[in-house]
Amino acid sequence: MLYHWNLDTESTARIQKEFALFLLYSGYEADSPPLRSQLDGSFVPRNNIEEAVLLLLILLRNSKDRSIIHHLSFALSVCGEFMTLAQQVEELLPETMERRERYYTLALCYCGEGEHIVALDLLRNFLKNRENSVYSDCIEELLLASKICADNKVCIEDGIKFSTKAISQMHGKCNQIEAIANCLLGVLLSAKSKSVTSESEKVLIQSQAFSALRASEKLMKENDPYIVLNLCLEYAEHRKLRVAYDHAKKLIKLEGGSSISGYILLARILSAQKKFVDAEIVIDAALDQSGKWDQGELLRTKAKIQIAQGRLKNAIETYTFFLAILQVHNKNLGTANKVMKVHCFLYM
Repeated sequence: MLYHWNLDTESTARIQKEFALFLLYSGYEADSPPLRSQLDGSFVPRNNIEEAVLLLLILLRNSKDRSIIHHLSFALSVCGEFMTLAQQVEELLPETMERRERYYTLALCYCGEGEHIVALDLLRNFLKNRENSVYSDCIEELLLASKICADNKVCIEDGIKFSTKAISQMHGKCNQIEAIANCLLGVLLSAKSKSVTSESEKVLIQSQAFSALRASEKLMKENDPYIVLNLCLEYAEHRKLRVAYDHAKKLIKLEGGSSISGYILLARILSAQKKFVDAEIVIDAALDQSGKWDQGELLRTKAKIQIAQGRLKNAIETYTFFLAILQVHNKNLGTANKVMKVHCFLYM
């Protein structure tokens, strides 16, 4: 492909696409070509993904194949280059990607970059369009919009409307998706209850939140960590500590110990039950299984448990260790950001 062959445009594009797909999905990582085989001044990709992205970007400019953007979406998502993907999607001709898919893809890109409000505005614009005035068959968009509202505790009323509409469109299509929709509705209702001044209205909304969360748990055939986590948080907030404790243990089991959130939640529930020794044992177990950069929140939780026991000297030592890790992490993060800027894709 580095040389000029007497091939027509379609044949060249077909070879480029097949090679790009092989690089993406073959599961084999090829080494860079030796220096003597590299043409002077040519860009040499560092890995399969980078070379596949380069080929797909070339094809995107020269081919009308709609599948190209889907493969490019996968490749750039794997690299974490969400804004690069958003830029490519925005530059596409209208006939290359349907309007609905374009809005949804852009919203996912902005979510990946942490621009949640921008993503929410995109989804609102799509859902308020005249063609979609009743949100007809837009479950994915409704769920993503409600999840943004639930996770960021913004536009709670809109989030409730989105999740409720998504549930109304299910009609028994998929229990798992309906379970997630009910979970999001429960989280949003719980958030709304905190801003209500009337005690009777607050109790009513809290009851509705519990009902939605329990419904999500029943609908999910296999326990989902997101649902179990939010149910656990709700039980813990309302001081139903025994049930919260059971859900926290279930969460750790579901995650296989891969996430520190379950350990921290279990430790906090044990602390609320005045079982400080058990809570510290849980945190120590999590520290043994976690990487150095994931230990910050665990150490801070451990220090709070030690303070609650009156062990101030131990808490100071724990905080000192936590600050040391934080300083090294921030230093490394600054270096990594500089490297990322230098090694940003040259072909953008």
